[in-house]
Amino acid sequence: MRRFLGRRRTWPDGFGLLHVYLVPDLDRDRDLARLVDDCGRIMSGYDFIPPMAPHWIHATVAPVMGVPSATVDAAVRAEFASRLRAALSGVPAFTLTAGSPLAGASTVALDLDGDLPGQPLHTVYTLTRKVIGELFGPGALEYEAMPGHLTLAYASGAGDSGDVQSALRTRVRPSHAPMTVGEVHVVDVVQHRDPVTYYSWTVIDRIPLRAPERAIIGG
Repeated sequence: MRRFLGRRRTWPDGFGLLHVYLVPDLDRDRDLARLVDDCGRIMSGYDFIPPMAPHWIHATVAPVMGVPSATVDAAVRAEFASRLRAALSGVPAFTLTAGSPLAGASTVALDLDGDLPGQPLHTVYTLTRKVIGELFGPGALEYEAMPGHLTLAYASGAGDSGDVQSALRTRVRPSHAPMTVGEVHVVDVVQHRDPVTYYSWTVIDRIPLRAPERAIIGG
């Protein structure tokens, strides 16, 4: 495992980018909150992969690349949210499975399902990227956020990812939890580097997904 923030990943001070996020509700999804806490306890035993605060955990649907958020005025932000609201108006709320935890080259994350074509996360991803491309141009689509994941920690230095993965695999049980998705967040994101790397955000808008249809029982 190597330090997450190299030259290309380090943002200038004061720099921000607009993103569309899925933000887990850990007060509602208590099994997911327990899974996050269990992973955090494991990672706290290693000095090179400090866990971020749970309230900054998110799944990136898509960023608006190449357009510093400071250059996006209120009218364009409102237009972005309005177009996204229209694009997602027919998408019903859904539930994903988060987990198992994965220790990668420079992060620890919970894998998310639902990201194959025709599945709900992929549908939200595709519709969101269409809106971003139409409003901000093709250069704004340079980042590929799939496969879906919830990042729990960014490596602050070098270490053995295999050791971390082994600990997560053998000591975190259960290793999966449901994540309810009822809305997407349009956010203005900034990067924090020391002592823990994480991304914080200001909410621009919350876009609700359509309530799922209830089955009618009887006749």
